[in-house]
Amino acid sequence: MKGKNPMIGGMFVISIRPFSDNDNQNLLEIERLCPQGDENCALGVDKTDIIARYKMYDNWNMLVAEEEGKVAGWIGLTVKPAFERNVKYAYVTEVMVHPAFRKAGVATQLMKKAEEKALGMGSSYTYAYVYESNNASKSLFGKMGYSSVRYIKTPALPTYKKSDISPEYSIKPVDRKEIGDAVSLINEYNSGFIHFLPFTAQTFEERLKAIPWYGLENFWVVRDKNNKIVACAGLWNNSKLGNLYYAREPVVMKMMRSIFGVLSHITKVPKITAEKEHLKLLYIADYAFDKRQPEAMLALLKWLSNLSIDMKQDYLMTATDPDDDFLAIIKKLKPQIETWNIFAKSFEGDLPTFSPFYTDIKDMIP
Repeated sequence: MKGKNPMIGGMFVISIRPFSDNDNQNLLEIERLCPQGDENCALGVDKTDIIARYKMYDNWNMLVAEEEGKVAGWIGLTVKPAFERNVKYAYVTEVMVHPAFRKAGVATQLMKKAEEKALGMGSSYTYAYVYESNNASKSLFGKMGYSSVRYIKTPALPTYKKSDISPEYSIKPVDRKEIGDAVSLINEYNSGFIHFLPFTAQTFEERLKAIPWYGLENFWVVRDKNNKIVACAGLWNNSKLGNLYYAREPVVMKMMRSIFGVLSHITKVPKITAEKEHLKLLYIADYAFDKRQPEAMLALLKWLSNLSIDMKQDYLMTATDPDDDFLAIIKKLKPQIETWNIFAKSFEGDLPTFSPFYTDIKDMIP
């Protein structure tokens, strides 16, 4: 029929091919039409380069679906080594389908091709993050045989009022000569977390250099009175890769903004970002602390919050396993907390236990 997209058996007749640089603008436009969530709450991301996030990975693939020359959607993935099982696994970064091509099997076809690619790259299993309110993606992954195996928390700490820092601790940018000590703390802290690959001083420094707008100059260590490193963390400004915003803002946040608007005339209050407004935030990355000195991590969080205020940012954000001791510490500062589900599927054998789960900050670009 004229003006209609041809379909066979309820599915669009599409071809799937590798990404090319000419796809960038089309994919960006589709992404803006596809916020993650539902009619009550949805997150969007504003980017200028669709593949910038992928360049942080050693290997990655993007597959693009076309129907009669028109881009219908795409899927991205990367394959990583799993240290604890001596296998490889695939991380599905995103699945996007233009609204005009939905409910016709495009996402399913993309998923199947991505799984073929992951298997061809030696993956034993695959997983993806799904935003709590993104019911469409939950349904898709469930239909494809994925199970909900775990969830992670994303605390966002409003930074609006400076805190006093305990004099018990000294907080300074890391010195190259002490990277080894910081790495030892990170490795010890994350021991036993699935998907954590232990660092050496060299691989950790390479990681910081490989992530745009991160680097050694944005990594801090905390020393106690015995001059021992007892906590550490980095700050990553990923706004050059993409700016998060609420495409559909939760009602409770609208109410909070109204209340805080009144209170702001008499006291300092957190910034509640409006719908469609970019979230001004910094990611807390590569955190670790001596569990005998949790106050050291709390001191560092307060210090980073003060730095965020100086940098005119509104939030500090990270991603963490719900059983991570870090979550209990940041909760003392009253962050806003959201949930992302982990969906996984095995290609061979049983899935590993996704608990506790290490979240690589590179993966947390929606």
